[in-house]
Amino acid sequence: MPNSIQIKTINHVGIPIWDRRVSLKFYRDVLGLQVIPSMVDSPNIVWTHTLDGTMVHLIEPSDGETLGGSHIAFEVKNFDSAVAAIQSSGYPDISDTGERHDGQRCIFVSDDDGNKLEFTTASGLKPSNRVVDALGYTTEAGTNVVAPSPSEIKISGINHVGLPINNRVDAMKMYRDLLNIKVIPHQIGGNTLTWTELADGSMVHVIDPPKSVGPRGDGRQHVAFEVADIESTAEFLINADIEIVEGIGTRHDEQQFLFVYDPDGNRIEIATRGDHSETKRTADNNGYTSENGVLL
Repeated sequence: MPNSIQIKTINHVGIPIWDRRVSLKFYRDVLGLQVIPSMVDSPNIVWTHTLDGTMVHLIEPSDGETLGGSHIAFEVKNFDSAVAAIQSSGYPDISDTGERHDGQRCIFVSDDDGNKLEFTTASGLKPSNRVVDALGYTTEAGTNVVAPSPSEIKISGINHVGLPINNRVDAMKMYRDLLNIKVIPHQIGGNTLTWTELADGSMVHVIDPPKSVGPRGDGRQHVAFEVADIESTAEFLINADIEIVEGIGTRHDEQQFLFVYDPDGNRIEIATRGDHSETKRTADNNGYTSENGVLL
């Protein structure tokens, strides 16, 4: 069913956390995300969003003991045709479709490497009277609380997500062939990952297994938040006693980046928008990138 899935943008990412009281000190007070009413009935999920409305869902263990995994939610142009393509794809762990309190419809599927993917309509399709308190607990009535943030960091949206894979050729059957995401030349050294790009310029990086795992574990699964000024962002992070573990670095498309970790060990990247529109690099169908005809 070619071209039946047309992805518009990243609707949200889900990030596992242990305790919202700790995590919101990072995501709200340091990164500046705004807490908004949740449109699901799970009391363990905190909904937040960036300046452009892209959401970050912070997910506590539903049983209080078992930390879940991350996921990425793609917003599609035609939900019904996307559902039909997913249901006929043969991929595992396909959920039933659901509808949230704001009318957003959704379905979940896992890729061959166990990455949980969600596909949704736009948010806010129906009016909602839900309100939220400072910690993200949502009710159907009361006073909505907009918790102020002391952050000077201005996150405009999600630049990309990084997903761990085991076999790049097999992974491309999902991301390139089923999801119709454009494979583009990557802008780093080596050839350990494939860059893919959505219509709005946000990206999905699928990343090969590392040769070794460092003391902080496998950091391939990550979300990259986009800012305009990396220098002022780094300064605020340092003043907030957040350790910058990698960066500031600059990629071949002049994208600047740095990495930090949230209180639960989730790897978080902060990046500017790169300009790879006129790159001299080329990539094959699986994202293996060459420069001047030489494989990197």
